[in-house]
Amino acid sequence: MPGETMEQLGAQALELSKNAVVVSLRFMASACARLHPLPIANATFATDGMYLRYDPAWAAGVYAQETEALARDYLHAVLHNVFLHPFVGEQVDAACWDTACDIVVEHTITELNLSSTRCAREARQSAVCAQIAARVKHFTAEEVYRYLLEQHLSADELAAMRANFIADDHAPWHARYVSEEEDDSEREEGERDENAGAAGQQAAGPGKDGTKIDMPPEADQVKKAHDSHRGMPEEDIFQKDTPTRYAQAIGPRFANTVNLDRSRDTWEDAALELGVQLDSYAKMWGTEGANLTMNIKQVTRKRTDYREFLRKFAVMGEHIQINDDEFDYVYYCLGLQRYGNLPLIEPLEYTEARKIRDFVIAIDTSASTKDGLVRRFLEQTYSILSNETSFAAKMNVTIIQCDAEITDVTTIESRKDFDDYLRDLKVKGLGGTDFRPVFEYVDDALVRGDFTNLGGVIYFTDGQGTYPNRAPDYDVAFAFIDDIPDEPPVPSWAMKVQL
Repeated sequence: MPGETMEQLGAQALELSKNAVVVSLRFMASACARLHPLPIANATFATDGMYLRYDPAWAAGVYAQETEALARDYLHAVLHNVFLHPFVGEQVDAACWDTACDIVVEHTITELNLSSTRCAREARQSAVCAQIAARVKHFTAEEVYRYLLEQHLSADELAAMRANFIADDHAPWHARYVSEEEDDSEREEGERDENAGAAGQQAAGPGKDGTKIDMPPEADQVKKAHDSHRGMPEEDIFQKDTPTRYAQAIGPRFANTVNLDRSRDTWEDAALELGVQLDSYAKMWGTEGANLTMNIKQVTRKRTDYREFLRKFAVMGEHIQINDDEFDYVYYCLGLQRYGNLPLIEPLEYTEARKIRDFVIAIDTSASTKDGLVRRFLEQTYSILSNETSFAAKMNVTIIQCDAEITDVTTIESRKDFDDYLRDLKVKGLGGTDFRPVFEYVDDALVRGDFTNLGGVIYFTDGQGTYPNRAPDYDVAFAFIDDIPDEPPVPSWAMKVQL
């Protein structure tokens, strides 16, 4: 329109693109509102989790040339944040990570099949997406990143693969660590200069002509008194990684570290909110939004330490161990003082604690379960069970292999038994999957008295099988590997953990 500046035209183009996305994906309105536009002339299109930096002239030009392309770029940047792509670790391979994130986001947008984001580059992406989809279980940035690392592609090959997927600049994601290193080096140089100057001056100060003059002895006290009236000394005031130069703030890193940390929490909340709303929209879409739903579930999946999870199966009991918590040092020391080496009270030689002793590990040995995964699961579980500070020193662990029926039962009573079992491990079965025989065996063992205080049963499986119709009288957890279906049909009475 006549009289409007380029900044206004760019802002209007970006706002219209945002509206096009929100009209097509109403549940994305809250996520889009979390990004604040930051117009900077000649800047690249980028997001740091809080701002969306763009060049107004570029935005206006893209919108005029291909309206859908700018809307796709906008959704591309928003999905990066929803999937937590900008909050990357320092040790990541930047080239592979950037390529993986762009491919996943573009594939997700293509799968949504929106007319408002359908543009020319979509057709050029299909070959690469089909190639990767055939090699990974889930089309997430983490799995695509792992696939790219395994391919050992050169920098030129990665750049060629990414060319048709690029929509924004990822430099701010990694500039955080570069800037921190630069700030640390500058701070060290400043401290060295300051220390050198302090050592040379000692009690001297600058004269009017630049020469050093002797300062009176009370000058240092006067300065301290003056500082006390000003409040906290400057050296005690610390602001975490805040940009000190405006050029740096709007350049490679336009949000400081504090904002980046807060932004991650903000986008984790946004992903949780989207996950709730997607449940209703998924019925309308069918399979078109499957990749978006799956990526959000990967982001919002709760992470639990396996060691802490196993503690759920611990039971309270007395154990032979010095009880330091109930030991009274006063009477102990009084007896030693009055009667020589005769304490009035000795420490208790037993303690009450929650530990695991009776425990059942069931292994699904159907054709879908691999020997290597079974071994890794047992080794991880054993390394935790053998920790005497958390689990009973004498074990009563029963390992049951079962496919459609029980194929092997082994009782473990010591570390040596477990070592021997792992050394000679043979997976028996490889047929169908039925979980009921294991629970029938455990119920019979309880009646026989094989378990005096059963902590529970943990069942390692792929999730596909026949579950019992009723809940047993003990705790049960089903442990799954990463490439299981998204929603295994686990009964409501059982716990589930994804390894």
